[in-house]
Amino acid sequence: MPRAQASGFSPWTDLVLRLSKAPFITIAAIRGRARGGGNELSLALDLRYASREKAFFGRLEVGTGLLPGGGATERLPRLIGRDRALEVILTGHDYDADTAERWGVITRALPDAELDAFVEATANRLASFDRTALATAKAMVNRAWLPPDADLVTAYGQFTHSLTSPGFLERAAASAALVPQLGLDLELRLGEYLGLANQQS
Repeated sequence: MPRAQASGFSPWTDLVLRLSKAPFITIAAIRGRARGGGNELSLALDLRYASREKAFFGRLEVGTGLLPGGGATERLPRLIGRDRALEVILTGHDYDADTAERWGVITRALPDAELDAFVEATANRLASFDRTALATAKAMVNRAWLPPDADLVTAYGQFTHSLTSPGFLERAAASAALVPQLGLDLELRLGEYLGLANQQS
C-alpha cells in the first residue's frame, strides 16, 4: 500500500514531508512568484536561493477565504517568528527576495545573473561531500526544527474544508469577475487585488 494511503496523508502532505525528510539535500532556485503551493513547496526544501530582481513571495489564501494547507502555517512561524508569519499569512501582500532573505524565508537572495551559477556551485560542493554525513546532519537539524507530521495533516484537512466555505465561494466569484478586466496584471499584483475582490463580495 502506498505510504500516503497507509498513513492517511494527502498526496500533497506526503510530498512535502518526503522532501523535508529525504536522505539527500534539496535546493531551490527561485526566479518568479512563489505563492500558495509554490511557496509551500519551497519551504519543504533544504536550501532556497532566489533572484533578487525576479523572485517574490506571498500567501494569498486568507484573502480569498481559504486556509493555508501545505505547511506554511507550520513552517513560517519557525522560520520568521509568530508576528511576521501572521503578517505574511493574513495580509496577502507579496514581499521581495531581499525581505525574504532578511526574515529567513530563503537561504540567500542573489543577483539574477549570478543565481544559476551559485546554485550549481553549491550543488557540486555538496555532491563532493560524504552522503552519509550530509543525510545525518540534515536529520539532526530536522529533529530540532520540523513541525510534527500530524500538524501538516490537520492543516491540509482545514484547507480542503475551506474550499467549500461561503467566504471562499463568494470571493472566488468576485475574483473571477476581475480577471477579464485585469489580465496578466492580476497575477503580477494579486496581493493588491485581493482587497478589491473582498470589497465586491
